[in-house]
Amino acid sequence: MSQVIPIIRIFDYNKAIEFYIGWLGFHVDWDNRHHKNIPVFMQLSLRDIVLHLSEHHGDGSPGVRFTIRGFDGLREYHQLLIDKNYTYNRPSLDVSYWNPKEIEMTAIDPFGNRLHFTEAVL
Repeated sequence: MSQVIPIIRIFDYNKAIEFYIGWLGFHVDWDNRHHKNIPVFMQLSLRDIVLHLSEHHGDGSPGVRFTIRGFDGLREYHQLLIDKNYTYNRPSLDVSYWNPKEIEMTAIDPFGNRLHFTEAVL
């Protein structure tokens, strides 16, 4: 099966790590930090979600929004994030206005990129 991996533009490695690793709970699969004097390019994962983060000029545009559909346990994940008391983001958990059988949460990274998580609920 094909896999789509978005490239998300970042501008500060430490802020990206604080947000994606420290707060959202992603893991670094690999990065190019062993090469000196080049922009960071890295792969992160959480469950079956895979993202590429890039400091390279031209790799994506800041401010993108992408949807992560079918995120099982979104209520519990949302509560985990709220309990971490992350200074820069406290997303709400809402019923989707277009589908009352779906809940959603949007987390905005330090670079203006929006991760929109959804889960179908009965």
